[in-house]
Amino acid sequence: MSQPSTVPQVGKDPNIQEPTRPGTSMKYLGGRPFYQYLFAYTIAGMFLFSCYSAIPGILLPNQVQMVEFQAYFGDYPHVTSEVLQQLASGTYTGADAAELMDIYNQYDGARASAMSVVSAVGSLFTMFAQPIVGVISDRWKSRWGRRSFWICSGGFVGALLMIGLRYSTTILLITIFWVVAQVALNFMQAPLVTTIADRTPENRLATVSAFSGIGTMVGMLAGSLVAGNAFNAMGLDAYYIFAILVSFGAACFVLLAKDRSSKELELPHFDVMAFVIGFTIALRDRDYRWVWFARLLMMLGYTSSTTFNLYILQSYVRPALTQAEANAMVPILSLVAMPGMIIMMLVSGRLSDKLGRRKPFVIYSSFALMALYALPAVWPTVASLLIMSALSGFAFGAFMTVDQALFIDVLPDPEAAGRDLGVANAATNIGQMLAPVVAGQLVARIAGAAGYRMIYVFAMVMLLLAALAIYPVKKVK
Repeated sequence: MSQPSTVPQVGKDPNIQEPTRPGTSMKYLGGRPFYQYLFAYTIAGMFLFSCYSAIPGILLPNQVQMVEFQAYFGDYPHVTSEVLQQLASGTYTGADAAELMDIYNQYDGARASAMSVVSAVGSLFTMFAQPIVGVISDRWKSRWGRRSFWICSGGFVGALLMIGLRYSTTILLITIFWVVAQVALNFMQAPLVTTIADRTPENRLATVSAFSGIGTMVGMLAGSLVAGNAFNAMGLDAYYIFAILVSFGAACFVLLAKDRSSKELELPHFDVMAFVIGFTIALRDRDYRWVWFARLLMMLGYTSSTTFNLYILQSYVRPALTQAEANAMVPILSLVAMPGMIIMMLVSGRLSDKLGRRKPFVIYSSFALMALYALPAVWPTVASLLIMSALSGFAFGAFMTVDQALFIDVLPDPEAAGRDLGVANAATNIGQMLAPVVAGQLVARIAGAAGYRMIYVFAMVMLLLAALAIYPVKKVK
């Protein structure tokens, strides 16, 4: 049986290349179809990643803090945000100062511990959500194509769960709604990203990837800025903003970048056990295993130092900030890191290619981050956090760019690159999952500013180990 031609047929749009396999997607060769897809993808990705930045970075920490504040200070109506600021700074002089200080230390540990649970459980489920929906969407048959149903349903279900999250009044409910919402958003994200491979010809991949990266960074920065200001203005109703944005992004993509029907899709046999076991193959390779552990340690250190920025600004820096001031400052910490990150993403990859070296970039960027984290550890001020954030953008941008190339260089089986790079992403997810648990326990078990200082000490140790883990790699210079 002959396969359909890949050459655009007479009477068809010459900017669209029809699929070679029944039930798969067309390719956008250029013109209006390509730019319409690019616009729709950028909007959907930008709005999706604004949620990833706004909710775990601003809205969830504030919501957890509100729940714990009510639990510990509900019987003290005179305790306001300003009083909390004074307690954190050690300047409160009321008659009940000793009593409130003791309660404050308990409250500080409780909110950090609760936030660590919410973050860790969400990351755990996310780690499994993307590969699962990836396999399901590869085999999905519908008149709307393989990916559209999951992009649309993930966005809309995620939006509804955000609204449910807004009305959650206990840590248990917050955890449940955020975990399921995060899974839904990942069910949107994985098929959305896969459309790049589905619909983009090789000579357009760099363009789409560049817009994807720009949309991600703009979305995350804008999400943090909007969330910080929106929470100060409208409280938890800020969740509605992001519910609307992610719904609009999903609908925009499905309507503007319509796919071919996948009803005629021919499905090969799928062996579940072989699929699961396949993810362990790469880790049997010595060099790959060292690079994988280095990535995990880097993300464990980096994320542990950023997870509690909102609380660090209220309880660690001197002078301490109020809740509203901290909400406004968290996005600025992200903003000042952006220029360095963008510059190094553009420069370090090309320089690494030109020199034919990977290991020095990964090792020295890890050492640089380690040195920078000493700054807030010994000088707990907003100024030190701003300096650290601005300079760490350079180091982290270099690490992530060249580390990805290093992973590709040490792949044990280039024919299974998709699977093995997915395993590399698991190192990122595991690091992000463990980081809030460790950081939360440090704050919960070590009262006062010392607990937050230990977060930076822990991060420095992890970054040192990340750098050392690259030295044994043999295949790559």
